[in-house]
Amino acid sequence: MGQFKEKKLLRIIENSRLLSLHNREVALDVFYDATKMFYYKQKHRNKPQLKHKEIAQCLNLIYYHHQKDKLIRADDSLLENFGRKIEEKEALDYYEKKTMGKVKDCLGEEISIDELGMDFLYDGHEMKSENFLESRAKRLPWIRHTLENSREIYEKQERNSVKYLYVSHFEYPVHAPDLNYSTFFLTMLIKRRDGSLGFLTAFSVDRYNQFLSKLESWRIPCFRKVAS
Repeated sequence: MGQFKEKKLLRIIENSRLLSLHNREVALDVFYDATKMFYYKQKHRNKPQLKHKEIAQCLNLIYYHHQKDKLIRADDSLLENFGRKIEEKEALDYYEKKTMGKVKDCLGEEISIDELGMDFLYDGHEMKSENFLESRAKRLPWIRHTLENSREIYEKQERNSVKYLYVSHFEYPVHAPDLNYSTFFLTMLIKRRDGSLGFLTAFSVDRYNQFLSKLESWRIPCFRKVAS
């Protein structure tokens, strides 16, 4: 039965008279990426068979991502820390003077970026000089931009907390002329006990499959209407 349905599905997708070009492309994009997410969910949970609810979550996540994903050309202030060496002290000063403070997201929600999130600049969030991550320092300007502009927002309910993930998809030039590089930038918040939102961490993910693997454990926010 499975092989029969597979052949029928391929016939529907391949037959140009049955689907418009747009619908065919949507089907290919969503089904292809959802299948990869099935694999990541199965692998992370170490279970041979997913529940129908988990399969539906994968499909919803992928369709939502395709709707919200927007490639942003990073230039000017977003790249002010690129192309040079940035030391630990300079990164900490930048965080304190240009990153810390209050910011509002696309929903008008106020987010606090304070000294508690400064440890994101260090591997394992352990603030020792040998753990300093220059790659994160270079992307410091991306934090506020992502929180203010991202409409791709996810939610995760953990045992004692709720976390939110804001995603931006940046494109920026590299050393070779006329060559651009793209990366997903993930900014994570935590909902504090008083209900406020606080910056927790941020990092970039260069490979698309790695991004899908990380996205697998999140869900579309149930109680926050994200602007289109």
